[in-house]
Amino acid sequence: MQTEAFAEYLSELDGASLTALLHTRPDVLVEPFPRGFAGLAQRLSDTHSTAVALRGVSRDAVVVGQAIAVLAPSATVTGVARLLDAPEAAVRDGVAELCARGLAWTRSATLSLPESLCSHWSEALGTTRPVAKLAQTVLADDLRKAVAALGGDVDGLRKPELIARLTELMSDTRSIVARVKALPKAARGRLDGYRRIRFGYFGVQSGDERSENLAGLVLLLNGTPEVPREIAVAALLAEQEFSLTGRPEIPLADADEDVIDAGAQAAAQETLRGITTLLDDAAAKPFAALKKGGIGARERSKLAGRLAVPEGVVALWIDVAHAVGLLGKTGAGYAPAAAFAEWRAAEPGSRWATLASAWFAMDHAPSSREEVKGDKEIPPPLFVPSKAGLMRRALLSAARSGGSAVAAGREIDWFCPLHGYSDDQRADKVAAALREAELLGVIAADAVSPLGEHLLAVPDDVEELARRCAPTLPEAACTVILQSDLTAVVTGEPSLAVARLLADAAVSEARGSAGMWRFSPASVRAAFDAGWDAAELLAELRAISERELPQPLEYLVNDVARRHGHVRVRSTRCCVVADEATITEILHTRSLGALRLRQLAPTVASSTAEPADVLAGLRAAGLAPVAEDESGTVIVESRRAHEAVVNRAPAGSGRARLTPTELIEQLAADPRGELGRAERETDTFEALARQNGSLSDAELELLADALDNGGVVRIAYSDKTGAFTIRDIQPEEINDRWLESWCYLRDAERGFAIANIKSVSPAP
Repeated sequence: MQTEAFAEYLSELDGASLTALLHTRPDVLVEPFPRGFAGLAQRLSDTHSTAVALRGVSRDAVVVGQAIAVLAPSATVTGVARLLDAPEAAVRDGVAELCARGLAWTRSATLSLPESLCSHWSEALGTTRPVAKLAQTVLADDLRKAVAALGGDVDGLRKPELIARLTELMSDTRSIVARVKALPKAARGRLDGYRRIRFGYFGVQSGDERSENLAGLVLLLNGTPEVPREIAVAALLAEQEFSLTGRPEIPLADADEDVIDAGAQAAAQETLRGITTLLDDAAAKPFAALKKGGIGARERSKLAGRLAVPEGVVALWIDVAHAVGLLGKTGAGYAPAAAFAEWRAAEPGSRWATLASAWFAMDHAPSSREEVKGDKEIPPPLFVPSKAGLMRRALLSAARSGGSAVAAGREIDWFCPLHGYSDDQRADKVAAALREAELLGVIAADAVSPLGEHLLAVPDDVEELARRCAPTLPEAACTVILQSDLTAVVTGEPSLAVARLLADAAVSEARGSAGMWRFSPASVRAAFDAGWDAAELLAELRAISERELPQPLEYLVNDVARRHGHVRVRSTRCCVVADEATITEILHTRSLGALRLRQLAPTVASSTAEPADVLAGLRAAGLAPVAEDESGTVIVESRRAHEAVVNRAPAGSGRARLTPTELIEQLAADPRGELGRAERETDTFEALARQNGSLSDAELELLADALDNGGVVRIAYSDKTGAFTIRDIQPEEINDRWLESWCYLRDAERGFAIANIKSVSPAP
């Protein structure tokens, strides 16, 4: 009945209002699409969808929603205002905020909520009943005592009149609240017990329900004490702060616009440079992975030292790069994915938009990750459940249009009332949000920057965000200064060509706003091993340098080139070929004794060791050998960058989406959802329905579609121990009562008992 009323309300909304509502609930725009307004109402009322939508509402809207729940099914604006002792205008604002998100609706002045939300918010009232209904079965003498205890005149009143008078007295919520607050602690405890257990409270002492303290607050039903709903509401108000405070005033940030612009631009460019450098390093040598997955604290510490940034910044870069598909896991560790090359070649505005959108949508704070039992961290880039992202989005939205981000953080409990963190945890998450926003250039000088304003305006449209940010983020100039001490100083963000040249021919000594690279005989020899020759290497170095090529560097390259290949190692397991004097030197070098070299000819020596071991030994002895194949052709040693391969599509990918306008057009064409009903209720749908009777048709349709078409869904699941988790899964087949799936949380195959799936929603 409630869903039908909601569907009727939705069908009567004008186009602009329905479009705005759908913009706030994008999960209902994902295939399989809602069929008819009843299907839309069901999807909007889904427990998970409702919980996600609720995260973005203000404290006042939450209070108004809770008041509607306790007054249901007859809640009105006037009734809520009276209950909260608040102006009706303030209540209407809260109702409007809930309605705009599809969390409430009005019919004939009555306010309603989705059933799951109403049940959740009214749970504290237990199964209490209104006094007008409860009093029908209470003895007249007991009613007379209750009316008198509440200060009413009982002279000459018969039972119907006593019921009406008692109902009137209990409707004075503020008076009842004051009476409950004045109860002694023991009496308050008994009242709470009666409120939570409808048919009596175990351990009640005889006569307690008739005591002076509880007189008028508890009624006897066939000798059993019961609390009327009006008293339960008053007790709830007495133990919680139910009041409307209005939106906190956020002072303006005290900063010059030019300072904000410059700071944001510098931070954004530094983040682009840092993540690019991080991934370039991972291409050369993948980051070590823990057995359980993720990049451990020791490896992150090494990276932080090498990149000259704090460990929290490294964690941020790893998480963001992984979130946008630039970093993935290989057999050797974590390395760049195929998408990295395209991203690296894109314009700065496009690259920043990709990173910023992913960070904004994250559930957790990369620089303040939650820990699991035993104080063990979940290392990046593994998934970690969190509500830090919820706080981040609320904080930035509150600070828009020039407000102080720090001041908005102090008022986060109003803008994000359902975060669920303790005071210390809340402070950590707010600090992380501010810190990360500053690193990305979303905030500068305590204000949301122009880049941040663009992000808040179009958080889900990366292309439009890139277009808006392009003027603010021009190509960053890269300067390479080659010095006579055989070092290269690199400022700005090196291009792919510069990065590869330096990685091949030099060794990184310091990273930061300016990187330091050093050339040495070994590093130049490594470049020749990778296929460079002296002329090509010198030409490329001249091309990237801001100055004339230093003479010492030119001498170094030419000197190594003269020696490179002078000694050759052939794959005959193996022969060493050189001039007679060099062969004699090699045979008499004590450190090469382990290679068991034997002279075959004046210019040839053999070894029983592998060619690679011989090459390594000769290089360690200060020689510069090259490898040859059986025909005597020099082997160019491959230094191909490592690349991660993504075997499975990320959660949510591959599923079609509609725009709000397109869905509205479908609803207009089929308001009752009759078209294609038989096609939707497939054999898979029926099989799932037989195993789980608690899921709605919309949820079963989502799950069946994912099974039949290879999609990804998010489920709420209770395992055999009763533990409750949220999982993104890709269902594969039904195996008896089990749903065999790929679990993205565990990154492995898992089986889920179909009956234990509590809710199904589209994966984000």
